[in-house]
Amino acid sequence: MITQIFDLQNPWRTDPSFAFQLKPRALLPTLLENLDRKRILVLVGSRQVGKSSLMYLLIDALIRQRRVAATDIYYFNLDDLKLHELFESLPDFVRFVGAGKSRKYVFLDEVQRLTNPGLFLKELYDLPLDLQIVCSGSSQLEVKANLKENLVGRARQFEIQRLSFEEYLEFAQPTTRRQALQEMLIYGSYPAVALERAGPEKQLVIKDIYQSYVEKDLVDFLKVDNIQAFNRLVGLLANQIGSLLNVENLCKALRISRGQVERYLGMLENTFIIRRIYPFFKNYKKEITKTPKVYFLDLGLRNFALNHFSALDTRTDVGALFENFYLLQLLHRDVYGRDKINFWRTTNQTEIDFIVTRGDRREAIETKWGAATPPRSFKSLKKHYPDIQTRVVSQEHFVKEPEPTE
Repeated sequence: MITQIFDLQNPWRTDPSFAFQLKPRALLPTLLENLDRKRILVLVGSRQVGKSSLMYLLIDALIRQRRVAATDIYYFNLDDLKLHELFESLPDFVRFVGAGKSRKYVFLDEVQRLTNPGLFLKELYDLPLDLQIVCSGSSQLEVKANLKENLVGRARQFEIQRLSFEEYLEFAQPTTRRQALQEMLIYGSYPAVALERAGPEKQLVIKDIYQSYVEKDLVDFLKVDNIQAFNRLVGLLANQIGSLLNVENLCKALRISRGQVERYLGMLENTFIIRRIYPFFKNYKKEITKTPKVYFLDLGLRNFALNHFSALDTRTDVGALFENFYLLQLLHRDVYGRDKINFWRTTNQTEIDFIVTRGDRREAIETKWGAATPPRSFKSLKKHYPDIQTRVVSQEHFVKEPEPTE
């Protein structure tokens, strides 16, 4: 039975003509580069974000580009509980992959499904074998609970984002840059959503993704006992993207404790639904220093929470949507997690959307759906931080066709 399941999950091993029907992802070259290192690669991200597809793209590149024998590549989707028998004994698993004869590549999808994945991976990694291990997980909480303690110094983690703007253009072909931007602000950027042509079909895919998230992450793993309050919290947060997060107001609206609200916020952040961005401050006494702003890591999920998929020209929240969208583009470009992203706000409500710090370089970025006019807040910021670079990003930054290269 195990061998049959494994063969079904690994068709390239027995069929030389097998072809992967997958769109490219921008992160693939970085992951391939890291395959040349000993460290375990850990891919974390939301369900349906493309972790399995990236594994398949890596497998395809190993076979087609690097000429690795297909029989030296082992893929295990651990959502199939029957396969877990293979991982109960380390010697049995090593015998199954035939480690020692040539370099083996082992892909473990949804590795957190194993009983003790961190210990298993540590013991496997520490063996004197020529193995490269790639694994994935759908929740930071699961990864932290099951992997992090055992894999210190042994793993490199990559957070897999939904599609970037340029990736969306590839997935949604044929489309224009303007149409792609509008779709991303309304329906988000999950790969499966981008591949659908019609708005109603996109909405159904988003609904399925959220329901799977509730059933598998919230109920099965996190054991959330008040799903109604949790869903209401998601709706409240969806109404305030790009705004300061007032936890006390959330407690009153939901009629639950501050501890419960903080717990739910942590769950949403660690399962890649929201991201809190904290204030940038240094020495100006009027700077806000504690209260974060909240954003959604997919705008389709945000609009689903509000049941609001109207066209952009009928909406009053397009500026907030574009601000949230641009944060996602910033996260895409930072594949190694080197950037620190904050916002700047003073007590007299002077504000700049994003302050991005990398090393000793800082850049202030203001997003504007309309004309890219520099805001007066840049002058105020420059008084206190004269060396900071400033930039305005508008929709034209994305919809304008790039200049052809010679």
